Order: sequence, then C-alpha cells, then structure tokens
Amino acid sequence: MAINFPNSPSNGATHSAAGQTFTYDGTAGVWNPQEGTPVSTSTSAPSNPAAGDLWFDTSSGTLYFYYADGSSNQWVGVSGATGAEGSGAGVTSYANFAAFPSSGNTGGDLAFAQDTGAVYLWDGSAWDRMAAGSDESPVILTDPPSTHDLSATGSTTTVTMTAQDPEGFDIAYGIAYNTSNNARPSQLSADTTINQTTGAYTFTPSSTGSDAGSFKARLSASDGVKSSVRTVDISLAFDALGELLLAAGGGGGNSYGGGGAGAGGLVLNTNYTFTAGVTNTIVVGTGGVASRTVQATRGDNGTDSTFTAGSTLVYTSVGGGGGGGYPADNLGDGGSGGGTGRAGIADNGVSTQNAYGGVGFGHDGSAVTYSNKGGGGGGGAGGAGQGATTSAGGDGGAGKASTITGSSVFYAPGGPAGGYSTSIGSYVDGSVSSYGAGGNGGNYSQAASSDGADGVCIIATQQAATATTGSPTVDTSSRSGWYVYTFTSNGTITF
Repeated sequence: MAINFPNSPSNGATHSAAGQTFTYDGTAGVWNPQEGTPVSTSTSAPSNPAAGDLWFDTSSGTLYFYYADGSSNQWVGVSGATGAEGSGAGVTSYANFAAFPSSGNTGGDLAFAQDTGAVYLWDGSAWDRMAAGSDESPVILTDPPSTHDLSATGSTTTVTMTAQDPEGFDIAYGIAYNTSNNARPSQLSADTTINQTTGAYTFTPSSTGSDAGSFKARLSASDGVKSSVRTVDISLAFDALGELLLAAGGGGGNSYGGGGAGAGGLVLNTNYTFTAGVTNTIVVGTGGVASRTVQATRGDNGTDSTFTAGSTLVYTSVGGGGGGGYPADNLGDGGSGGGTGRAGIADNGVSTQNAYGGVGFGHDGSAVTYSNKGGGGGGGAGGAGQGATTSAGGDGGAGKASTITGSSVFYAPGGPAGGYSTSIGSYVDGSVSSYGAGGNGGNYSQAASSDGADGVCIIATQQAATATTGSPTVDTSSRSGWYVYTFTSNGTITF
C-alpha cells in the first residue's frame, strides 16, 4: 500500500498513515517510522521486562504480553499455537511475511513473522506492522547511474531507482543534497519530484549560465524502519559562447636579399559556440626555419595549427610560406605566401588559407619589383606583402587586428624582405615576436634572416572551462567578465 507523504515537509514533521506514525528527517530526506513495541523471540522469557513488552516463545509458538495490573506482573499468553505455523487466540504464526494470507482475513487479525519477530495487524485491506522485530534493509533492484548530466536547455531529466522490501513493506523514496540544511542546489530551478510508484526522480535544471556546477544527491528507499541509499553526482554545464583565434607558425625567411616569409594562416571567429562536455583539442604550429646561406633554397614553411571539437576537425590554420632565396625561384605558398628573393622571377607565394566562411585570413607575398635590388615581403593575415624599393627590401604584409585579449593586437604579420645592401624592409605592425609572424629576409651582406614565429590559440569566454591540459595561461583581469585562455603549445579545453 503506497503512502502519500506531504510535499516539502519541515524537519521533524510527523505524518500518520496505515496505522503508523512517521517523522521527517530533513537531513536524510526520508520519513522514518516511530518504532513500535519490540518483540523478543526466544525459548525462555526475557529478563527485566517492562509493562507492554511482547515475547514470542519459539518453542511453543505462543505470543505473550507482559501485563501489570498494579498488584502483580506477569506474562499473559495471547497465542496458543504451536509448530512452524499455526493459529491461536486471534494470532497466527507464519514462517515469514510472504506466507501471510492476502484474503480471507478479518479486521483486527494478528499475524507473527517468525523470521523477523514482527507482529502485524490486518487493517481490512493490508497487513500493517504493529510491533517491530528485526528488520532487513530494502533491496535496490534498479541502481541509478553514478553520474547524471542535467540538460543545458532547461528540459527536465529523470533518474530511476527501484527497491523492494524483504518483509513486503511499501517503499518510500526520498532525496537529500550535499548542501547546507539540505537546501535545493542552485543548479535546480524547482524541487525534485519523486514518483513513489516507479521510483523516478525528475530534475528541473536552471537555465542561468552562472548556475553551472555540480552537486551530490543521495537517493533513499525506506521501508519505514531502515533505508538503502545511493549517491549520484549531478552536473549542469552550458554551451560556452565566445571567441576563437588560431594562428599557424610563420614561414622562415631567406638570406642575401631574400624574400620575407609569409605569416601563418589565421582563423578568427568572434561568435563561436563551445559545446558543453565536448573536449576540444588544440595543436599549435611552429615557425619555419630560415635559410642563411648564399644562393639558398627558400626558407621552410611554418607548420599548421588545428582546432578539433571532439572527433571533428573544425579549423586548420595553414603554416606560412617560406621566403624565396637569391636567385632561387622556389618561394613558398602557405597560410600567407612568401615573398620572392632578389633577382628572382616575377612570381610570388600565394595564400592557401581556407576562408571558412569569412573567418580565415591570409594574403599573398610580393614578387620582385626591382631586379637585383631586394626581395619581396611575405604576405600577412591582414594584407599582401610589399615590393622592394631601389634601396630596401619590401615590407611585410599587415597582420590582423583582434581584441580577443581585451586589447587591440595585430596577429600574423608578414615578414619583411632583405635588401640588396643593408636595408631590410619593415614589419608594418607588430614585430617578429608576434604570434604567427613570418620571418624576415636577410640583407645581402649580413645573412640576417630569421625563423618564423610559432603559432597560438586564444579562447575567450564568459564561462570558465571545466578542464584544460597543456598548461594554457588564464587571464581574468584584462577583459572584464571574461576568461581568456592562451595556448602556446598543444592542449585541450572543455566547458
């Protein structure tokens, strides 16, 4: 028989049903019965009895009541039955609760369970325990999951736990939280509802991003005396909206009037959704090595940077093209193209950076403009490389400006080219230390070419990550209300 307990009871509240009174334990979140009169089971009468005690003589199958009339105290038999099962004066002894008859009973009939020593009263429709003997804890039939993720959309979710009582008593399901005074966790917008018939616990999550987090819920199944519990770790996570910047390694420059290297390709998405619970894997590309010998082949291309959500490759930033050498004509294509070395052919490295719907950036390097005067500048994420002048190598292409860190910074500028004599072109914005920058070409007499700069991945959200690897830096002060994660090496991040 199911018992309908009051909703939202206070600690210590009482409720009477089925011939028994229950008290609410607010800490445990369960209704506990007020104990009935214990029944002693033995072949001899208990010592030091008190008025009202019950004793079942297991040798004769007789139930006794300790009666005190003011002048004398004695055990009074209320059952004359003997044997494993039998009936006496209104009481019947059975091996266990399962053997109790479910029909043909008269209201007020008494039954005794030999295995537990408990006495039961037939209330006209069910057997109610009136005196407690030994009791076994409910058996959990269906275990709930050890962890449970709440819906980030605000939709309800359900966890089920079912139990059965060995003595056949009805199960009362309850819940408690690891919060102060068992208060409802902030991750829930409403009280958890419990279906007392099916053991289904229904959770209504908060839809407020600041309520993300976790709590422990202790689910209980009580037979009125003992409880069995299971603990579930429950989490609420939201998709994180934010920005993503991914720069590849810049190409290496070249010597002796060599061309400037192309910058690493750049992906800049200012409206990216990081799916809750998905591990994002980041690979940061490295800069290409410069060539520093006479009549060298072009500098090395930078390596790619990638961003993968779960198992899906989302973005690839292509490594920058290496700068052309003197008088080599094998300049590099890449995220941004490398520039041509002096006396090279009228050609240039081209950008191979996929546009990704307008969030990918790269530009071509410059061809030679004055034969034997200086190399062409490498392309940048924000503009193409520039041609040489009569006295200096070409300027590198402009980088791409972003405020992802809270300040306007240029990323992935193209490398300037070396001149015929001593003059090297300029970085239009930023310096060679800028993430993804192409290396500069060297002038004719100094072989002063430089390697490309390593790439970077920067992620900015208004929600803290739940886990990271690869030791990114975390800045929470430069951009108010934002978490800025900077990866200069491979790693992962999860929201």
